[in-house]
Amino acid sequence: MITNYTLSNFRKLPEITKEELVKLQFSDVDVLSEVEDIRVRRTNIDKAIAMANSEKYRTYIILKAGEALYKIEAKVLSIRENLVSTKEGMKIPISFIYSVDFI
Repeated sequence: MITNYTLSNFRKLPEITKEELVKLQFSDVDVLSEVEDIRVRRTNIDKAIAMANSEKYRTYIILKAGEALYKIEAKVLSIRENLVSTKEGMKIPISFIYSVDFI
């Protein structure tokens, strides 16, 4: 039985730049607490890696800093040592990633 579930529309979130990303303050604690949410995040990161060269779809990484959500467009290349590496040169800790969205 689901007692607390929220569906978010990430497409309406304002997009941030790489420069704005480095100014955000993130927690040391993973933004996700449910095992199933963490599994889905990892699956979507793997999907983003597979779609990195797609011209048809864009990938957005949804980040949580404090109580706010932010999105940044990125082409995900790999995961190493709990960091997501992007074609744009970013290395984002997986624990900061709230979701991955495809448009």
